[in-house]
This record gives sequence, structure tokens and C-alpha cells, in this order.
Amino acid sequence: MKLKIFTYTAIAALILSIACTGPRTVTLNSMRPAELALPPTTKTLLLVDRTKTEPRATNIIESVFTGEMPGEDKAGAQELLVALYRQLDYSSRFTTIVAEEHLEGNSLTSVFPEPLSTELMDRLAVKYNADAIVAVELFDSDFAITRGKKETGKTGNLKGIQYYAQGIGNVTIGIRLYDIHQKSVLDQQLLTNGSTWEATGSSVPEAIAQLTSKGDATRGLSQQVGKEYAYKIAPMPITIRRSFRGKAKRVPELELGTRYADVGQWERALETWKSALDRAPEKEAGYLAHNIAIAYEVMGDFDSAIYWAKLAYTRYGNEESRSYVNQIKQRLHTEGLAQIQQQ
Repeated sequence: MKLKIFTYTAIAALILSIACTGPRTVTLNSMRPAELALPPTTKTLLLVDRTKTEPRATNIIESVFTGEMPGEDKAGAQELLVALYRQLDYSSRFTTIVAEEHLEGNSLTSVFPEPLSTELMDRLAVKYNADAIVAVELFDSDFAITRGKKETGKTGNLKGIQYYAQGIGNVTIGIRLYDIHQKSVLDQQLLTNGSTWEATGSSVPEAIAQLTSKGDATRGLSQQVGKEYAYKIAPMPITIRRSFRGKAKRVPELELGTRYADVGQWERALETWKSALDRAPEKEAGYLAHNIAIAYEVMGDFDSAIYWAKLAYTRYGNEESRSYVNQIKQRLHTEGLAQIQQQ
């Protein structure tokens, strides 16, 4: 298992609002648990491309009518596995290996092939010392191009004309997750992804020439699917955002503390905000108490963060702090699940 240490209090950045007034935002590192919790015995994942098919006349016919080039779907499946491998590398849950084999599966229809045989699973398990297999078993793509021209307005008595081309790309991908030890299918997903690309030019051919290619579109869509599937099967690092007040006319300490926060001096910010709390008007005191709660969360003291967020709402009526209490509790819950999944 890859050894990676996650720091809950690490600060990614401060995002400053316009003119440094009103709400401010700090981003924090967190963890999101996997949607599908794999057995604790699953330590090594093997990624397999199972989209190999025998050349057929139907492939040639399809390429004529859809513009598909030989090998584009194969490249898309490989791009998905690379993206999945790279995304899983951000999690300490698994050791991940990409198999050398290109196994036969299905890339012609939207029907899954028969599951891997137990004999083949055993051979792969021995060769790669794997506990589970993620197999891309179905892959299909299409890319349709529309073109035309449209008016862009008038210059004097002349109408402006712009030529355009629009590409609509889609991929359909079938993924299975096998538990080698139990010889069972843990997950089977038929995933789709699509997007639209546009380009313009002085003529239709020029607009088409500027348009993204089918191969690039397929690879990009496949990458997205690979990254998203990683989040399903492994706890992954994410960023969360917290908003706080940066300035108030009647309480200069609010802005001073914010400047300390801007440069990562959260303890100084905390002290500054606390120093003004007793003499601040109720509304501004609510801002201060909420900011104090934010500072405690940034520093990893969640009990104090919850205490001050509750105080900001109950004593000073800061409505934002009520939902913030639930945000902290939800973070603790999800990070707890993620931690259990990584054991």
C-alpha cells in the first residue's frame, strides 16, 4: 500500500474577494470516502483493458459513416486506464498496477461480455499479486459534426457572416470490478459522457479544421470517466471552502485579523478577533465569533470550532453559523469514513 500522510489542517489558499470587503474564502484539504467500500483485504488493484475485438467488416462500415479511425476506441480505453491509475495514485488505499494484457471483450455493442473466468482471474492474480481487477470491458464512441453560417450583425449596409462547425462527442464505457478472492463481480457500471466543441472561421472548411478531432474528444471524455470512477472506489483528497467576514466599519480588528489570516497567521488572527469581541456590537460580534470558529477549524481544533460556531448563532444571531455547525460535523463524519476505508 502506498504510504501517504494527509494533513487535515493544511491550507491550500486564501481567495480574496473584490476590494477585500465582505465575505472571504479559505480552502482546506479534506477527504471524501469512496462510494463503494471494498473489502479490507483488497490491497492491490489490477487495471485491465478488455476491449480487444477481431477486425470485422462492420468496423470498416462504421468508420465510413461515423468518421471513426482505426484504434481510436482502443486509445480512448487506454486513456481511461491511465487517468484512473493517476487519480488512484492520490489515494493511499491501494497499490495500482496496469496489466500488460489486452484481453478480448466487447467494443461493438452496449452489451457486457461474459465475466472473466475464474481461471483467468487466478492467472492474473498470480502474475500481478492482485486482489481485485478493474476491467474496461465495453467501449464505444461517436462524434458528429454540424456546420453552417450565421449573421453577426451589420457594418453599414453589409451583413456580417460567421462560419461555424460544432462537434458533438459521446462515449459509452462499461466497467466491471472483480473480487479475485471471492470470484465475484463487486460492481458493474455502464457509464456515458458527452460534450460539445465549437469553432469558427472565414469558411466552413476553415471552421472544421479548427475543430477538435474525434480522437482528442474521445480521449478527453475517457479521462473524465476514469477520474470519476476513481472517486467511486477509493477515498480521495478534496478541497472544501469556508467563508468568513473580512471587514466591518465599526470593528477594525475584524480587518486586522483577516490580514493575519491572509498570510497564514491564524493564531494571531484568532487573538485579534477575540480581543474585540466584548466591545463589538451584536452583529459584528457574530462576525467575530464566526471567524474565530473558522480559525479553529483551519488549525484542526474541531471541538472549539463547533463551540464558537454555536456561540455565534445562539448568542449573536449569526445565521450563517448555524449551517456551519452542520458543515463541520459532516466533515468529521466523512473524514472518519475515509479513514476507516484506508485501514
